[in-house]
Amino acid sequence: MHFTHYTPRQIPPGLASNEITLQIFSFKIANIDLDLQWPLLEWPLKVFGLVAARDSVDRRRNILFLRERENFQEITQEKPFLCLTGPSRAILAEDHVGLEVQLKLKGPSESEDTVLITKRCQHSHYHADDGLYTLTLENRLCTTELTLQQLYRESVQATFLRDGGFVEGSTTPFIHGGRVACSSPPHGGQVSAPPTQVVLLDSRYCDGGKMRIGEEYGYLDLSRHIVSVELRKVGDDSEELEETLNVLIEAYSDSPPKVSVKADFLVKPQYCGISEHECVLHGSTVKITIAWSPILQTNKVIL
Repeated sequence: MHFTHYTPRQIPPGLASNEITLQIFSFKIANIDLDLQWPLLEWPLKVFGLVAARDSVDRRRNILFLRERENFQEITQEKPFLCLTGPSRAILAEDHVGLEVQLKLKGPSESEDTVLITKRCQHSHYHADDGLYTLTLENRLCTTELTLQQLYRESVQATFLRDGGFVEGSTTPFIHGGRVACSSPPHGGQVSAPPTQVVLLDSRYCDGGKMRIGEEYGYLDLSRHIVSVELRKVGDDSEELEETLNVLIEAYSDSPPKVSVKADFLVKPQYCGISEHECVLHGSTVKITIAWSPILQTNKVIL
């Protein structure tokens, strides 16, 4: 959110980028080789550790997943995806991006923990349809899949603020849980690739399977907050931007993951500033607040 409160012409030259960015969708434990009869290598898996990216902005870890041993996530064959919490800022793919995975399985004692996978690799540009592809990391114990997309057009960072309050309605629609996700609509009427969404919150991956909602103000406690959003102009000679962010909110029924009610709305990105949006879900109004900012290109101090 470095430039949220700037106007575009005030941003110091050389600090903001319009280069290729990476959109992270999911990280999956795709396969486990149970034939090795490795200790604790059986479903469900109690996974903890780190998944992170490093780009050219500052080469520091940009955390995608981080859990300590006592806060492990249980992975099953039916739900093999890690509950991502990042990135903490948009990932600039101007140069090679480093990816780091250090995951362990919790054992009966710390000395009995098992290393599931430890890998470091460099991501480089791939020429895939719509920039969408899956990066596979594997060893003799397991295979993991990181699904991501390269956004080739100019993009901005959208930060979903902690503001998802219900301003109307006496009961929450999320009694049985729910889901908040966003995606980018196809460009120019093109047929889209397989649906890809950035999941901001899914109660199925929360402790107890309940929707995380602040009791005092009714805010949605999102797991992820950062999304890269493409800037597409309505016409070649127009400065008006298309609505390139689709936000989807679903409420589960008493037999999740069945959806009892859902609502979605399109959002027009901004170069800078803050926008507010709302939709009606089962008689309650859900508010979403988004902070917009050009993507940081350098780690120089901003005065």
